[in-house]
Amino acid sequence: MTFLPSETLKTAAHRLASSQNQAWLPSALLLLALSSVFLFGDDRSHFYREHSHNLLSAERLAIAENLSIKHNFLMFTSQTLDANGNTVYNPYNRFPIGGHALIKLAILPFEDNLSAQIYAARSLMLLFFAAAAILVYLSLCRLASSRWVALTVALLAFSSPYFLYYNDAIIPDISMSLFAVMLVFHGMVIFEQERRFPQLLLKTCAALLLGWHVYALLLPFIAFGLIRELVKAQSGVSAYRYTLRRIKHTTRSFLHSRYLTLGIAALLFGISMLTINFTNEYFALNRETPLAKTPSFTSMMNRIGIGPSYYKRRHADYLAWSAFPERQFYRIGMMSLPYTFSPPFLEQRIDAPPRSFVTLGIAVFSASLIGLLFVRRHKILLASLSLSGFCWALPMRYNVAYPWHSHEAVFYIGIAITLFSLLLLCLRKLSGERLVAALSIAALLIFVFSALRMSQLNATNSTAELHQAVIADFESIRNMTDGKVIQVNAMPRFLKRVRNLIAYYLVGRTIMYGGETVPSARPPDLVVTSERANGLTSLTPQNRVVFLYEWDAYQRYIDKTIEQAGAPLIRSTFDVYISDSALIYVKDACLYGDISEWFFLALYPSDEDDLPDDRKQHGFDNLDFRFQGQAVRRNDRCIAITTLPDYDIDRIYTGQSIQLADGSYEHLWEGDIHPTDVVN
Repeated sequence: MTFLPSETLKTAAHRLASSQNQAWLPSALLLLALSSVFLFGDDRSHFYREHSHNLLSAERLAIAENLSIKHNFLMFTSQTLDANGNTVYNPYNRFPIGGHALIKLAILPFEDNLSAQIYAARSLMLLFFAAAAILVYLSLCRLASSRWVALTVALLAFSSPYFLYYNDAIIPDISMSLFAVMLVFHGMVIFEQERRFPQLLLKTCAALLLGWHVYALLLPFIAFGLIRELVKAQSGVSAYRYTLRRIKHTTRSFLHSRYLTLGIAALLFGISMLTINFTNEYFALNRETPLAKTPSFTSMMNRIGIGPSYYKRRHADYLAWSAFPERQFYRIGMMSLPYTFSPPFLEQRIDAPPRSFVTLGIAVFSASLIGLLFVRRHKILLASLSLSGFCWALPMRYNVAYPWHSHEAVFYIGIAITLFSLLLLCLRKLSGERLVAALSIAALLIFVFSALRMSQLNATNSTAELHQAVIADFESIRNMTDGKVIQVNAMPRFLKRVRNLIAYYLVGRTIMYGGETVPSARPPDLVVTSERANGLTSLTPQNRVVFLYEWDAYQRYIDKTIEQAGAPLIRSTFDVYISDSALIYVKDACLYGDISEWFFLALYPSDEDDLPDDRKQHGFDNLDFRFQGQAVRRNDRCIAITTLPDYDIDRIYTGQSIQLADGSYEHLWEGDIHPTDVVN
């Protein structure tokens, strides 16, 4: 990264800091910088990023598109059939409806164009990201009384790798929730300065429609505000003989406090929304499931730690108090460092946080708290903002702890904002406005280069073209499947574990996954699979990756394929066959316990150069899968098909494994296959 020469910066700073430019130029520079996130990256019309970015984006898009009067605005990802052939929804009503409703409005004009829907939804997220940065700027303009300080802090804080990676993720509880938090913070600033309470109350209710993270900011603000008012009330009646009067006066002050009113109003508003959501879900489940056992309610309980013990044991490494603070301080360290200066990795790709960034996070958090001790004005506001991240993370530890929930790091932004603000105000006091104006130019360049660097990282994703082909294929499939029941079988590798993508691509259809539940009494009409069935006519012959077949014809094809494969190469819990370029796993008299555990599948190529780049260090390709993602279940027989890559394979090692309570794995069965030795 190349910065401007120091003399050029000084000259520019002198001009920027002049009084005639201070009114509008910082605002214009902020808008110019934020526009870069819209300009960089022309690959927002499909799912291309890893982990939570894709998985949650597809899930929330499916929820948004399913919102309709027909379903009483129930939030659900997909619908399937139970054993009696009745429709069953996969509900998702633990979050506010506001964000999903806005996504619905954004994608509504593009009903039959999946790529356009994804692009529109991503653009909406970027608008909220930019709006959140603008609210930070406007709030700091009031607190710091300097537009240049506000501009510099906003640009530095929003240059974090977490922000720039997740800013277009179609997840209301990231960009939209962040906007909601900053909207309430802006309301708090106005309230503290001008005592305008109605605007704060209105902003709080509007923000709660977008995300629950607002409570994490309200909690310390209300607590600090009440303590301050109680102390003030106590100081007003100091004589000992008036103890009763002092109690009455303190009680009256407490009950009449605007902070208490704000807390009660916010709590009642949130409870009302949740009550509507859970009641809606209760009726959608035909009132057969008790309200406290509805999927959304139990999921909410899991997130706050009131859930099944196996859930806690399975993720004990992340949930342990010895590991949890370390990862949170790592996130704080990364949040305080613009992406231009940070290493090229993201949290979900590492096993343990680097100690250097954990130390940085501890130093940043400590410095922000120590700095607050020397602040005379607005200490409550900055302290509430700094502590809001932990006020969310601690009670939500069972949701925040996991590396694949790294997007939760964005709510530590208050610590970065506080620290940057205190440092810049110090510099402004020591060296004047010109230095801050010069730093704002540097901050603008840092933000733009960080956004450009992130867009270049995303552009290197090798599966982008494949994702686009899959979207085009599913658009053809959707046009032919309205009102049909669809069985989902073998999918491309990047779709095997991410069912949410399928739920979005086939939104509005009834989807059946092999092996997940008891087979329905009503068989599917069609089957979707990435397997190109030789000798079987596809209903979508022009498709490149995913194909549509008639269910009955596909069943006959499977039976014929198994018959032609001859004797199984592995005889165990599942018999394993090989035919053409696919492995076939078969079990008769199949029970749910037979298919509930992971299938592992390791492919050792004849030439290791054929392996994907991310697998060459391991020497084999990993195609592990769950049965329901790529299977057929007919009567009591279970069949799973895995399409093999087109390179020459020397050895195949496959079987099933179960995870034990201590986190280790035990193989239920295993076996080797050497395709070159197989003679059909």
